[in-house]
Amino acid sequence: MPEPEGTSPGGVTQPSEHEEIHNEDFQFVLRHLLAAYQPMLEEELRLAGAPEELKREAEASPPTCEDELRLAERIFGKFFTEEVAVRLLPEEGRRQLGPVEGWLWCFRHIRCCIIFGWLLCRRPRTFRAFNYYVYRYWLCVRQALDTPVSSPPTAEEREDFQVLVKALAAAYKPYLTDQLAGVEFPAGIPDEVLSGKIDCFEGEEEVAAVFDRFLTVETAPALLGKAAFENHSKEPSFWFCRCWCLCAIRFGCCLARARNFIEVLRCLLFYRRCLSDCFRPLVCQINRPAANECADSIFVSACAPLTAVQITGTAGGAAFNHYTLRYSWGGGSPVDDAVVYPNCARPPAQTSSSSPVLGSTLGYLDVTLLPAGVTEFTIYLDVFDAGGSHVTCTQTFKLRTTAVEITASAKVNALVAEDPFHSGSFIKLIKATNDPNPTVPELSIGGVFSVDGSAYTVGCDRIMSQFVLVRYPAPPAAIVPTFPDATQPGNVPIIAPVVYEDVPGHPWQSGCFPTITPNIILNGDLVALWSSDSCTFLGFNYTVPKVLPEPFWDSTALNGRFAIFLEVRDRPVAALTFPGSVAAVDQVAVWIDNQPIQGLIKSIGGISGCGDLHLKDFVGTTAEIIGVAWDPPIDPSAPQQRPNDNFGSYSLSFQKNGDPAASGSILPAVPPGVRVPNVWPFLPPGVVGTLANWDIVAALDGGPGPQPPHSPKLPRGERCAYVVILDVSDTTHVGDSGLNHATGPILYAINVINDVP
Repeated sequence: MPEPEGTSPGGVTQPSEHEEIHNEDFQFVLRHLLAAYQPMLEEELRLAGAPEELKREAEASPPTCEDELRLAERIFGKFFTEEVAVRLLPEEGRRQLGPVEGWLWCFRHIRCCIIFGWLLCRRPRTFRAFNYYVYRYWLCVRQALDTPVSSPPTAEEREDFQVLVKALAAAYKPYLTDQLAGVEFPAGIPDEVLSGKIDCFEGEEEVAAVFDRFLTVETAPALLGKAAFENHSKEPSFWFCRCWCLCAIRFGCCLARARNFIEVLRCLLFYRRCLSDCFRPLVCQINRPAANECADSIFVSACAPLTAVQITGTAGGAAFNHYTLRYSWGGGSPVDDAVVYPNCARPPAQTSSSSPVLGSTLGYLDVTLLPAGVTEFTIYLDVFDAGGSHVTCTQTFKLRTTAVEITASAKVNALVAEDPFHSGSFIKLIKATNDPNPTVPELSIGGVFSVDGSAYTVGCDRIMSQFVLVRYPAPPAAIVPTFPDATQPGNVPIIAPVVYEDVPGHPWQSGCFPTITPNIILNGDLVALWSSDSCTFLGFNYTVPKVLPEPFWDSTALNGRFAIFLEVRDRPVAALTFPGSVAAVDQVAVWIDNQPIQGLIKSIGGISGCGDLHLKDFVGTTAEIIGVAWDPPIDPSAPQQRPNDNFGSYSLSFQKNGDPAASGSILPAVPPGVRVPNVWPFLPPGVVGTLANWDIVAALDGGPGPQPPHSPKLPRGERCAYVVILDVSDTTHVGDSGLNHATGPILYAINVINDVP
């Protein structure tokens, strides 16, 4: 988005737009920029009046990637001269850098940066195409520094390019993750568009942030070459050049998107302002959270799973090297345990960021790692230069954290997706995969299971007083209602309310010394209660109160569709009022299945159990296995579809004379998911169906000769006892383990006589 007139991203006063436009240096640079475009425009205008010539040129010269490279060189090779570069710089920049001969390497490099930004932003690019332009940028930079890439590249050069590709992937991933989150969860986008929060400038800062994350000090040796990096990194101009390059990439990108020359002029204005910030003294500023602001936590999709306080501001300026973030509370020393930097890295793996930030995201505070029950924090931003000098700024704010969510039931992910029983209605439900695609079936659960999620709210003079889990009936005939609280008619408690009273019996943090942990539920099991831990210290035994998981809810008496409902209440910090008012709620619709599965073998080839079966009767035909493999629906009044219809499959096998090694399988008569008999929604008494048409002669006839040990076949002229085994299961996810409801092994014995002629 365009910056407010009169300020830089660091909050430093800038000349007015009028003053800048009429500045002699600006006018000089603008004339050269327009002059660089003029021959191209004149050529386009000439072709517009000569359609036949245009047609011939189009047929003779199919577009190539080299065409746009040549066009870029034609425009910016003419525009970006040494004099233009000098007159682009603010006065303080010219003084610090000195004559252009001292930073000629940087000047030649900057032309590549402009071209890179212009090429990349001319049209939408995929990540793969982004890599192609990084490759062309790399070639340009190496050529500019008189160390051209070999043809073919050497092993060391290939390794350098691989470093750049990996760095780009890491820089691009947060952008891509954020885009995917918008696609998968678009619910809030209409309001943002209608309110004007999303407009034609949407996404510009996110794309610019990819450049910032990519062009770091760590990637510079691979981009410039190790020898060139060693040489130029010691020069005073090195840090200015890096900042200048980032401004130049944004400038090139802005020009590529410009739709008229008014926008070209504004691109140049923003470019000069960006350069001015490169030459200011170290800038340290925290914009948000503002002083004493009541800050809300947000879900950071790029670093998912991350619920955090976003910290924005500026860390940059002359000779910028890196910045660090820390925080404190209650007068304690600053720490960085909960800090997350814009690239999603955290301490101790990463304790600083080498990418300057101009009025954008400095990092985040992971609220799940902040101390429970604390509502006020101080942020510390330290900005360092190459010599180790630094400036510090701080900001104190109040934190409001609301983490109220059911994320899983029976360890199956909960997500918002279309209700398969009510087209167009979106609810939170559970699926076998974390995929809102309607073709991925909703999953039934049963048995004894956990309910995972978070139940915590604090901040801005209010604090959590309790949370509770209840269940409501949610028949599939009606759309699942959104319950306002846990006191609505029809609720049945899953747990007793977990109360927080700021008293010794209910402390926010506790544990056996020296391990003290929060008593709140963040990304844990919500089926919990106040209990106690047994501790020993210096030979003394004692207990401490602790919120612990029960850890399971027993649903075995239930069958049907329900809403599991989470309610969190809070109260003013200064007043011990209970139970308080509703702060936030969440719910998930679940199909609970504890129906018994039915399995039965009634006869094999018309022979009842333990009867004699003569193989000669089945030469050229099969032995029909009759019985039942059936599972009732969860709700007989609901349609026959998943997860109400959750029948899984059945299997048949046989075993000779009790020898597990002398066994084989029998092909079922129907595919998986089909009941036997295939009736719905009730199984009439005594009704059976065909489980298999068993080619029993092929399976058991051992021919005239003896059989090897453990053979399931029977030699002719002999008889033996066989057991046919039936196993039946459904698709219900039972308990946290995810086993299915099953019945079996169901055994059916027959006496087989091999009297095949």
